[in-house]
Order: sequence, then C-alpha cells, then structure tokens
Amino acid sequence: MHLTENVRRFGNRHFNYFVVGERDAAIVECGVSGGVYSFGQEWSKFSPKPDIRHLVISHAHFDHVCGVPALQELFPQAEVGASAEARRILSKSKVMANFFAQDVKMSEVLHEQGVIPLIPPRPVPETIAVDTVIAAGDSIKLSGGLDLQALEAQGHSPCGLAFYLPQDKVMFVADAGGFQIRDDFLFPIFFQDYQTYIETLLSLRGYPARVLAVPHERIWFDDDVKAFFDRAIKQAQAAYDDIAFMLDKGWDENDMSNFLFQRYYRDDLRIYTPENIRGCVELLIRRVKECL
Repeated sequence: MHLTENVRRFGNRHFNYFVVGERDAAIVECGVSGGVYSFGQEWSKFSPKPDIRHLVISHAHFDHVCGVPALQELFPQAEVGASAEARRILSKSKVMANFFAQDVKMSEVLHEQGVIPLIPPRPVPETIAVDTVIAAGDSIKLSGGLDLQALEAQGHSPCGLAFYLPQDKVMFVADAGGFQIRDDFLFPIFFQDYQTYIETLLSLRGYPARVLAVPHERIWFDDDVKAFFDRAIKQAQAAYDDIAFMLDKGWDENDMSNFLFQRYYRDDLRIYTPENIRGCVELLIRRVKECL
C-alpha cells in the first residue's frame, strides 16, 4: 500500500512495516515473526523492489524487535539500527528468551484469528545485534535526498525513538501515543513516565505531519493526525486521573488492576496475552503512584 510517493506499508492489520525509499530503503518497525510472515508474502509479489539497507527499531519491546531475525533472512545485507538503550536491552539473553516466548504466543494468536495461515518456525537468538546506534537528532540518509530524522520519543519506553520524513511529512510515531484498541479508544502506555509521555505527545503533535504511520492497526491522514494526538493526550490524562482517584480513595491495588484490565483488554488489544496486559496495567498504577 502506497502511503506517499516514498513510503509503502506492508504487513497485516495488527502489524505495520514501513518501507521508506525508492532505490535504497529503510524498513521502519520490525514487529514480530507473524507480522514478518505477512510482510514476506506481500514482498514476494512486489516489484520493482528497492534495496533494503536499514532495519530500524523504534524501541526494544518484543512486538517491535522479534521480527528482526526473519527480516534479516529476507535482507541479510541490511544494518540494524536502534538507540543505545535499545542496544543494551537487546544484548541480554534472558530478556531475549522472554521476548521470543511472547513472540511464539503472538504467532499462535495471529494464526487462531486467521491473520496468518501457519505459525512460522523461528529460531530464538540469544541476542539481537545492533549495527548502528541512532540518537535523537540523527538522520538516515537515503537516495533521492530523503532524510529520515530520528526524534526523542520517551515516556512509553526509555529507549524510544520516533522518526519523521520531512519530504513526505510522514511521522513514524512508534508506541508514543498508545495502542489502538479501536479507532476511537487507545490503551495509554506510559510505562516509563507519565509526564514524559505527555511531553512527547505534545512535541510530536507540533510537526506538520500529513501521515501518521502507526505500528499497530489504523494509519491516519491529514486532519486525523492531529485528532489522534489529541485523543492520545486526552485518554492518557483520563487514565492518570482515574488511577489517581482510585489511589486517593484507598482502593486495593488488585481491585484497581482488575478494573483497568476489564476496561482495556478488549477488541484489538486481545492479540496480547492476558498476563501481558495485566502486567501493563500494574505498571501504569506504579507510574501514577510515583507522580503523587
């Protein structure tokens, strides 16, 4: 799917992979094994193919890095780029074992939903090597004068980066705005720090983006880009306020966790395991407590 003259989208409805460039190109977002299976099916039919030189990781969570080995099989010449903090995380074998265990479960869910016809076999690497460290302010230079700019995008994760392509006004927002449970309903995911999460959203909202390339679910265009950011800010603030209220009223934390789990674990968020999302809502409670 062409998003702009220089950006194409591949993958399935839960995982988007963005090919940036016409001759030499970068893939932004590396997803999971099941998503790369869908990518590969589309890529095999796509022509003319650009030369993929870069695999760009937005942040080191399993659903953004476990597709790297499968992408490297397709593009062995491509260099993997990520932040310094992401490189540190991806060098830890225990973390990677946990990530790829979740990746297998994700493939099972995608298969059960009929998104992919089979569960792709995938070796479990002990680490994922990062060839190029990317920091906010850096650029990935591509043919045709394209300049893929790296932006600070913390709040969700301390290793987070977003990317902006000024030539086409495309913002690759990573998970900075939350996960789209439905088009109008986001799961706020300020796993690192709430205030930094809001500051990141306000900063990214200030760019003149005409396309919001979201890694999961629907991609947004034109006036809907600003609307997405407004929705993300509003729903993150509402989640914070609700958790703060429950804490102030002396709710038991298990009851709080159950309440939030029931609110958010629905629709497209159900591609993740219940255990994963329970851990996420407990993290949100912890982050709000730190602010109070």
